[in-house]
Amino acid sequence: MKLFVHLSLFACLLSANLHAEDREMSGRVLDRTGAPVTKATVSTFWRANGSAKRPDGTDYVLDLDKRSELEEYWGRLGQMAPLSLDSAQAVTDEEGNFKVVLHNGRQRLLMAMDASRTIGGIAELPDDVNASRKTIEITLVPMATVKAKFRSSQHSKGFQFTHAYVELLPDPTRPLANDRVISCGSFDGRLEFRLPPGDYQLDAYAISNLQSEEIDLRVHPTTKFTVRESDSEIDLGVLELTEAPPDRNVLERQSKDAGRWHNVTQHYGEVAPEWYSVDGRGIDHKKNIGQLRGKWVVLDFWGMSCAPCLARGIPKMIDFYEKNSKFRERFEVIGLCIDFTGEIDAMLKLDKALSSVETNVWKGKKISFPIVLDNTFNTWERYGIPGLGTVILIDPDGKIVEGDESTLQAILDKAEQ
Repeated sequence: MKLFVHLSLFACLLSANLHAEDREMSGRVLDRTGAPVTKATVSTFWRANGSAKRPDGTDYVLDLDKRSELEEYWGRLGQMAPLSLDSAQAVTDEEGNFKVVLHNGRQRLLMAMDASRTIGGIAELPDDVNASRKTIEITLVPMATVKAKFRSSQHSKGFQFTHAYVELLPDPTRPLANDRVISCGSFDGRLEFRLPPGDYQLDAYAISNLQSEEIDLRVHPTTKFTVRESDSEIDLGVLELTEAPPDRNVLERQSKDAGRWHNVTQHYGEVAPEWYSVDGRGIDHKKNIGQLRGKWVVLDFWGMSCAPCLARGIPKMIDFYEKNSKFRERFEVIGLCIDFTGEIDAMLKLDKALSSVETNVWKGKKISFPIVLDNTFNTWERYGIPGLGTVILIDPDGKIVEGDESTLQAILDKAEQ
């Protein structure tokens, strides 16, 4: 059951993969009187279905053939347990002190709860990776129990499994921050979790057929709610699930079933496919890739949904492009921006979406190389890329070759000798 494994491990895998430099953060957990709280748990992410491990410490077998284990794993609704890498969670000592290791610069928060899980608090982390020496202070206050139920009025489409992420409201000055606080899943269409006072939103969705593992229902738009200090219980009522647009997994399966899928790694030495585009900048996107014959071409697949692309991939490609400006007649970089949701269908919309990233992440820099915009899945499937962040190299004959911009860098360096 890939989906259920994904849902349980999403936060820690994200932390492990998005940033190469770990940073240690220390802090204290206090109650509202300022007294230290001992044996409080501090974590970057929490789960509202109890521990992700069996009582004996072993992993659950997350498989449809082990339905009883799946139901136990997603049962215990409302029981709060940390869900992070071991080094990204800690238990406070007698003075309320703790240390955790953060595995990516996008982590926005730490959430702490006492041993009884009745009081809790959230501290926002500094976004400066050099701020590791700052001491984080988390004050615990009484939490509220938040509940809701799901329903779907879709014709003949019920649901077998529901899941929700609880998130902080987005901070426009931190567009790539990981805002997620809690994961909560259920086989009976309910959610329940505990939260300290604050403003939150729910990203909630459902699966109507467990065998397909495809998310086909979603609560849209996201549900925003506030927990006040006076609240002990909040009922969000009944949340309506409507048909979800197909996600990447669905689109990829449909493409393969229809015979349209081309795995780029199996087509080295072949002429590169044409891209599909609705807009572009710095190049006549309608003339397509044939106009670049005679040059080395670096195709950089990225999108607004790809935080690693925006945090590292695009800045790295900008540096490569500008560093090698004297070889501009020999190569070109094309940033193939993919938004298969269809929402970003013009460069003006992409510019608006990028504005906060340019200001707060790239420190005023803009993409200096040409951009081609595809708001469908067409270019993705024509190249059969494994995901956004993929870089493909095309030789002057217009053929796909193994390598990326580092391969081209070696070629350019050799030519300069």
